[in-house]
Amino acid sequence: MDLRQIGGRRMFYDLNIALPESAGRAGGTISSQDWAVVVQAVEQARGLGYQVVALNQTIHGKLAADHLAVWRSIPAIKNAELSWDRETGTRGSGSAAASVGRGKIRVLRRVTAVVSDAAQGHSLGGAVAGEYDVVAVRPTSDKLLAAACSGTWEAVDVVSLDMGARWGYFVKHKTAGQALALGLSLEIAYGPALADATTRQQWVSNAAGLVRVTRGKGVIWTSGARQAFDLRSPYDITALGDVLQLNADLSKRALSSGPRTALVHAFTRTRTVRAVISVKPPPEENAEPASKRARVHGPSQSAEQRVGKP
Repeated sequence: MDLRQIGGRRMFYDLNIALPESAGRAGGTISSQDWAVVVQAVEQARGLGYQVVALNQTIHGKLAADHLAVWRSIPAIKNAELSWDRETGTRGSGSAAASVGRGKIRVLRRVTAVVSDAAQGHSLGGAVAGEYDVVAVRPTSDKLLAAACSGTWEAVDVVSLDMGARWGYFVKHKTAGQALALGLSLEIAYGPALADATTRQQWVSNAAGLVRVTRGKGVIWTSGARQAFDLRSPYDITALGDVLQLNADLSKRALSSGPRTALVHAFTRTRTVRAVISVKPPPEENAEPASKRARVHGPSQSAEQRVGKP
């Protein structure tokens, strides 16, 4: 993915259409039947008005090169632009158009590492992570959440939490603030809100708490959809923000400029080199160079030297 492939701020994004669990194993495969379900979900997303989606590969344990094998088996998707080469499974050349063509949808790759110890997080710092358009972590404890939000694992773009489960801890203002300061995005997947009553209640509690500590900033909406039926239109999701006391403007940003920010963060992480840039103001018009002034006027004098002491 190059920067032009990210798309504009007015586009709608869903950065979490789930791949089946078999894709999470190193060297794992996806059956043709399961791929058909994924393809149907992508086509449904396009029909609902999304221009960019990410297929999410959830892994347990350390990220390895063998995890990339599954991407070579994806079938052709009508009116879709992939960010990777279907034959090799490697990142594309970045030759896509500046914006998504009318009636088309861009498909990106995402990996989410379920982190139960710090070593798993550190495995995301290798070259394999650079093959993905989005890298997310799902910490399983408050200490690992704090590590993810403090920049301990530099490859992370999105911090994801299981919104339908009881966490056993609260997200602290300091923890969320650190993530936002680093440009990380905090994900709210709305899938659990469509489940049974108990899961919906837990989702509301978790999501409202996350909105409260972030004030709605840095939050992105995703579906976590496993099938086309799990997807909802961007406008339905914007209205869902009312349940969390997330105003319409912030809720819309969580589907548009928010996910785009996550992709820009991923792009700068993988395609740029750390550097310090010094920007000097332009010289004043008709101003003489300092070296010439020194030769013509001599060394500068203080006001006291020019007029003499009283």
